[in-house]
Amino acid sequence: MLFQANIIINYSLQAVWIVLQLVVAMFLLFKMFQTKRYNLTPLILFFIFSSIRIIFLVIVPSLRPIYLVLVQFPNILLLIFTKLTFFKYKKSPFTIFLIILIIVRTIDFIVRLNFNISIPMTLELSESNLIYYYYILFSVSISYLLSHGWLGCVSIRYYWSIKSEQIAPWIKKRYLLIAISSFIYILNIFIYFLFPYKNVDIYVFPNILYSYTLVGIVIFYSFGMFIAWIMPKKLKSYFDKDFQPAEEKELSEQELIDRINRERKK
Repeated sequence: MLFQANIIINYSLQAVWIVLQLVVAMFLLFKMFQTKRYNLTPLILFFIFSSIRIIFLVIVPSLRPIYLVLVQFPNILLLIFTKLTFFKYKKSPFTIFLIILIIVRTIDFIVRLNFNISIPMTLELSESNLIYYYYILFSVSISYLLSHGWLGCVSIRYYWSIKSEQIAPWIKKRYLLIAISSFIYILNIFIYFLFPYKNVDIYVFPNILYSYTLVGIVIFYSFGMFIAWIMPKKLKSYFDKDFQPAEEKELSEQELIDRINRERKK
């Protein structure tokens, strides 16, 4: 009975994961066309790829090679998003990060495809192939640190740089929320290391708890990014309730960002 309940809960959480990320992608797509902020394109694709890969993993496991291709792209897309959003015309470690990610993810694909490695493991893993399992852990860790980690660090640094500026508080909160969501997402790295490397039954304790935590973190991240970029009007009004712009005409977010970047270059 408990086993069946765990299966139902796990699949329900997976469904929430898939639907939520697709919903976030659709709202971001609408916002992109509405505001002409085309830097959101990689972020939209990040959520689409992240949800579709779970569909192939959970619902259509026979098409695992497609999943293995899809799983390589989200981190690269997030890296591109950070570049376009914060460093479009500025120097950054983007090229180095991108080269590292491409190399790491290419090897990741080859290892997963040839040795049936997954985290958690669903097939028996021989001791001789244990090095490949640890490579996948390394690959996931580096990918998260270079994509989510970089986005989180840049966002929190940007937040502190504009905190004292005469800028609408909701814009400041956006970057703070992006940073918090990104740093929390990185916690997945530690969860992956908790899974045993041998054939794992994810529906028994404590593996089911690890799985719930993974999905919960992704759901929190999706909600955080949704609120940060869509920013509901009521929440925006709450953040700005005591704000009085110094200028007669309140600048748009992009105009403010451009002005701050110009000031920082002086």
